[in-house]
Amino acid sequence: MSIDLIAVKASKQSAAKRPPLLFIHGSFCSAPIWRHRFMPFFAAHGHDCYAVTLSGHGENADNWALHFLGLNDYVKNVCEAIEQIGEPCVLIGHSLGGMIVQKYIEDHSCLGAVLLNSLPPSGALSSIMHMMNNSPDLFMSLNQVMMFGPEAMNFDMLKRLLVSDDTHPASLAEVHNLFQVESLRVLNDVTLFDIPRKRAKEGFPIAVIGGDNDTMIPVSALHETAIFHGADLEIIPGAPHAVMLDKRWKMVAERIRSWMLRSL
Repeated sequence: MSIDLIAVKASKQSAAKRPPLLFIHGSFCSAPIWRHRFMPFFAAHGHDCYAVTLSGHGENADNWALHFLGLNDYVKNVCEAIEQIGEPCVLIGHSLGGMIVQKYIEDHSCLGAVLLNSLPPSGALSSIMHMMNNSPDLFMSLNQVMMFGPEAMNFDMLKRLLVSDDTHPASLAEVHNLFQVESLRVLNDVTLFDIPRKRAKEGFPIAVIGGDNDTMIPVSALHETAIFHGADLEIIPGAPHAVMLDKRWKMVAERIRSWMLRSL
């Protein structure tokens, strides 16, 4: 397995050095999804920021080999990233990345965790039902992506899937080429076979943050995740699935930063 790790170091003008952050992307994309907004924002506030591209993703993606990778392989990627960074981090996982974080903290330690529009501990079934009931055309298009490649989803549908209607298309255009297929084995893992079995340890700082305008993750899943882990919960009105690309990105980043200042 191989990973790519991108970094944005803390600004020298920041008032104080804060804990390092490791961002873990969701399905169908790679680490640069964090690069344009979240990483510079948190670096300006004193955090060394890192984002890992999971095995089988990004520029060196191998669509055939990808399907042999399981959720545990992605957890190992996080372990490898932290080893390369050389110090404990706060983990920020989005969507599938949030599930990876939940699996990581079962057997490993970190400074804290933010689960951002994350899959819940019960797995992807609530997400599947949410999409089938509310956006069946998008659900079908995602299935076609798995069969025929990312070209099966046009730009307008990708925008509907990831960001809110009032977000300028240019915000999505800059990462459009990151869109790719996801591991079939991982999708099976998060649906049933390798969902989290352990709650976060008592007293462990963990936050669940998400929006009520998410085409992929229902609000009920955010509540489930927060209850399961005894986590702090924030629901952000109007926020969609890919909050790091959306018009509301700074609002979400500020909520994460405020939580870290209170909790770490």
